[in-house]
Amino acid sequence: MTAPKDPGHPYAQTSNIVFNFYDQPTSTAPFGYEHYISIPPTYNTSDKSWPLILFLHGAGESQRAKDESYASIRHGVPKIILCYDKYKSGMSTPSIDIPLAPRLRGRNPNKGKSGDADLSSTPVSAEVCRIVAEEFITVTPSLNMGKKAHRCALKTELRGYGWNHSILTALLDHIVRSYRVDIDRIHVTGFSMGGYGTWDLALSTPNRFASLMPICGGGDAIRAKNVKHVPQWVHHGERDDIIPISASEKMVKALQEAGAADVRFSRYEEAAHDSWTRAYGDVEVWRWVLAQKREGAGGGSGGDDGVVVPEEDIVRVI
Repeated sequence: MTAPKDPGHPYAQTSNIVFNFYDQPTSTAPFGYEHYISIPPTYNTSDKSWPLILFLHGAGESQRAKDESYASIRHGVPKIILCYDKYKSGMSTPSIDIPLAPRLRGRNPNKGKSGDADLSSTPVSAEVCRIVAEEFITVTPSLNMGKKAHRCALKTELRGYGWNHSILTALLDHIVRSYRVDIDRIHVTGFSMGGYGTWDLALSTPNRFASLMPICGGGDAIRAKNVKHVPQWVHHGERDDIIPISASEKMVKALQEAGAADVRFSRYEEAAHDSWTRAYGDVEVWRWVLAQKREGAGGGSGGDDGVVVPEEDIVRVI
């Protein structure tokens, strides 16, 4: 297990739950993803295995400058973890106050033509906080879209837009080796760029996940049949003019035509791009996630339950 590091900002500090920041030690590329991990408060009181949620943020929440990973924890699963910490400290209606990255100059990166508000400070219910923080290990990679200088050469590497499924797979492999993870209850969710990343990762390792929850994303409808066996709850705002709802509609239609047994589709009539605040704030969503278990668990055809990336493709990140 690697040692945590200082994220270079105070916004991830917690008193009631472990929420640490790490480098990815092994990858399939010259770089890995810095990431936050939370573990349930009772993790060390037993030897049980725990379900895991992998959360993929959107492009507007990526890092572009040094010590800017706080942009990646303003929404979604890490926001819930931070609200849980505040709830356990006595805040009855917990919320967070994390600033936008300076590069945005106060402009909401998720604001479309309809003028979406920045909903990062929207409170989270105590029950949502309890389920996510106390029932799951959570992993939040922080994508750095900036340039990184290589130590071994006079060149820079532009990491660019989008989640790399191979690097994410290597990260998950490392987490599974390092923590007591129930390999039949690994879930992936994300919004916007992370919604695309959710489907892309699942399509690359279709037998690994217990559930998928892509929000305001899209995917490869031609290959959708490859994940028809995975329970999925899709969310999208009908007024979204950044990623139109048709992107989700195409995937849902392809899944239904392929005979998918469990595909739910929540359409938010009044929501524009930010449909994730509503989705992640719904306690029924998390009760559904908690109830899901990978197809074939307990002796069936689950597959993909160990190291997926071939050892010869793994490189040490320096």
